Amino acid sequence: MALGFPLSRRGGFARQLAAMAGLAVMAATAWAAAPGDAASPLAPPSPPSPPSPPAAMVAPAGPTATASSPRADTRYVILAVEDRGEPLSGAGGSPRGDYRRMAGYAGSARASALSEALAREYRLHEEAAWTIAPLNLRCMLFALSGDDDVDALLARVRGDARVKLAQPLNEFETLAGGPQGVEAAMRPGASSASSGASTKPSAASASSAAAAAAPLSATSGSPYNDPYFGLQKGFQQMSAAALQQVSVGARVKVAVIDTGVDARHPDLSGQVARQRDYVSGGGALVEGVPERHGTEVMGLIAARANNRQGIVGLAPGAVITSYRACWTEARVERPGPGTARCNSFTLAQALGAAIADGADVINLSLGGPSDPLLTRLARHAQARGAVLVAAAPPERLGKGFPSEVPGALVVASAGDASEAEADGWLVAPGRAVLTTVPNGGYDMDTGSSLAAAHVTGVVALLRAADPVADAPRLRRALLGSMSATGGINACAAARTLGVSGLRCDGDTAATAAR
Repeated sequence: MALGFPLSRRGGFARQLAAMAGLAVMAATAWAAAPGDAASPLAPPSPPSPPSPPAAMVAPAGPTATASSPRADTRYVILAVEDRGEPLSGAGGSPRGDYRRMAGYAGSARASALSEALAREYRLHEEAAWTIAPLNLRCMLFALSGDDDVDALLARVRGDARVKLAQPLNEFETLAGGPQGVEAAMRPGASSASSGASTKPSAASASSAAAAAAPLSATSGSPYNDPYFGLQKGFQQMSAAALQQVSVGARVKVAVIDTGVDARHPDLSGQVARQRDYVSGGGALVEGVPERHGTEVMGLIAARANNRQGIVGLAPGAVITSYRACWTEARVERPGPGTARCNSFTLAQALGAAIADGADVINLSLGGPSDPLLTRLARHAQARGAVLVAAAPPERLGKGFPSEVPGALVVASAGDASEAEADGWLVAPGRAVLTTVPNGGYDMDTGSSLAAAHVTGVVALLRAADPVADAPRLRRALLGSMSATGGINACAAARTLGVSGLRCDGDTAATAAR
């Protein structure tokens, strides 16, 4: 049974999404193809041979990008009415078609008629419509007319018994800052949760990183031959290698709802099962838009292990689908806080599709205001057994979706443990984290987006090792594994769940045998 389909898009909003998608491609291309790197982000990059230090790690940092906090769009609202009818099979194949010419398109005839009545009575223009069958809802994205005020309209509509849900079109942002904040995160006492930003490492730190990134040999004592594994301090702090001796996340379905992903990156080639685009493609299967944030998150979760390239992903055996619901803001020279955006419309479709696809783990490295529709979808995903992993919001955003969803695994960056402890959040590495970036590159970034990606990878490993472990058990095991400073310990959490065959870091032979 489909969620988020069929879909009808009409009018200016669809054109705006398409325009944003085009600007995102331009921005991703500008950031990926740095001076001296002529490769197109749309073409498969040539693998480094022999591996050399990531060029991005020594490139000069651009000016800090600025962006306002996510907000409600002042010209659009989302309304939902009850819809217990079955949509036509395959009706979502043409998202720009006029659904009113097709009986049952984007919901039953009764729900469609009710939508038209609401539009007339409240002076609204329907821009898009889609059904959420398990919730028995038909959702409509409406544009306001003239100078109508969103708050005043919603106050009137919420008193209408025909309307089951009424809310603004909320905006959200991803929670890694781009290369402007790594230097700040590396300073003593810096807090990534409060700043939400990141910068590139200095030339001196990059030189040290290059030495640490020398190709690993059989005598190095590492189980991996990936040349930058030595830089993956977070991976090592979490004792992920010990858990990977018994689990690589095989057959666990992971949904990454984010910006586009460079699936042609050498470390991600063959690792992304499918990519769907809800920004400009109406959910169509695509080859992907090589945007930075999604590529960073995907690298931490899924980068291939022991391929003599780059880094090691936490769950390289998982079945991962990319759902593009966010886009990179254009007209900034370098990605920074808030430069990748999403909204209720794109996220609802992506989340619905992830549920329909049977996702076991859903990564949401983003944050924004409370959102009733998205929360209902998230709760439905949890009821079907999915584990939601959410990035902890920085102080400037406050709590909202997805961090306020009950039962979600909310993750803060290591170093922000005091705030995390007060809120019952998990803690994982999120400062100066090395990961994949578009155009075959690697770079460091900082933010709770990356901490959440680490936990998503670990949860995939744990679900593969113990398929019946639900979110409450996983949360207890991960909370119990946390050290005072370093965050979660994957191997210790697995041992708490009763996974056998483990030899955790620091074990004696007798301990490992128990």
